[in-house]
Amino acid sequence: MPRFFVAWAFVVGSAGCSFDADYSDGRFTCTDNVCPSGFTCVANECVGARKDAGTDADAVDARVAALTCVDPGIFAVLGGTMMGSTASRSSTISSMCGGFVMNGADAVYKVNAANGKQLLVTIAGSFAVSAYVIAPCSVSPATPTCLTNTAATPGNPISVTTSFAGDHYIIVDAQNAAASGDYTLTLGVN
Repeated sequence: MPRFFVAWAFVVGSAGCSFDADYSDGRFTCTDNVCPSGFTCVANECVGARKDAGTDADAVDARVAALTCVDPGIFAVLGGTMMGSTASRSSTISSMCGGFVMNGADAVYKVNAANGKQLLVTIAGSFAVSAYVIAPCSVSPATPTCLTNTAATPGNPISVTTSFAGDHYIIVDAQNAAASGDYTLTLGVN
């Protein structure tokens, strides 16, 4: 794959201020602690204020995960909250939970949990959404059984105690293949 290198440089007044950037990997680098207006040099990288959250004003916007088994969204070790939509997604996982096969459009998240940790999964959404935990992550036509054989639904969280240390996958899904919409997934790890 060809690599492109674009360098920008400018000089301001007689003070000799300059800005030099390497865009070859999609990032702005700042080896001289100088960045364009609106950016700040942090760890040799120009970062701008994010417009979507006030708490991470100096963070670099990360690549968006595909939310599949191969490229899941990542939960921190202590959990957190993820929001999204399954409206433009497809069904890649068909798990068996509580006697039902989950055939809806899905989104995959991962947490690396220690053995014996309790995963508390809570889901809310604009449709008949469910969330469940599987390990490992197996795509269709495989039909993995969700851990504890239950799925969280709005108002009914589930608790799963891990039986091994490693990756556990939390799947946002639905029983009805035509069901999709916005969701809020919360994971607590104790």
